[in-house]
Amino acid sequence: MRFRFSLASVLNHREVLERNAEIALGKEVQKLATLENERQNLLDEYQGMVAGRGGINTSSAERFMDFISYTQRLKDLVIAKNTEINKQKEEVEKARVELVKKTQDKKALEVLRDSQKAAFKLAEKRAEAKQTDEAAKQRFIKR
Repeated sequence: MRFRFSLASVLNHREVLERNAEIALGKEVQKLATLENERQNLLDEYQGMVAGRGGINTSSAERFMDFISYTQRLKDLVIAKNTEINKQKEEVEKARVELVKKTQDKKALEVLRDSQKAAFKLAEKRAEAKQTDEAAKQRFIKR
């Protein structure tokens, strides 16, 4: 007789849910990495502008004002990107918590399956031992 786990379909479904949660977490982490790269590009551009003053001749008041407004705009974009990054970190954490929950749900069923399988094997061994004892007893009686 073969072991059959009665909740195998539920376990399979939970494995699918866990894989989906892993994929969702991966997407959220990728979004976070993209936002961090965008922020770094903005910071690099800002630092380059400030260090070299944008390569402009600041003797003209109009050009100097353009330079100041552009660098201020870069600062504002970096601040906005930081806000987006913080929100995305929260989304990553939510996805991570969801993955942990799905993994725990799956593990609970796996533990149940393993314990039922061990009990099944033990019962099978006992039945086999009982049959062997019965056969030996019958041979002894026939002698």
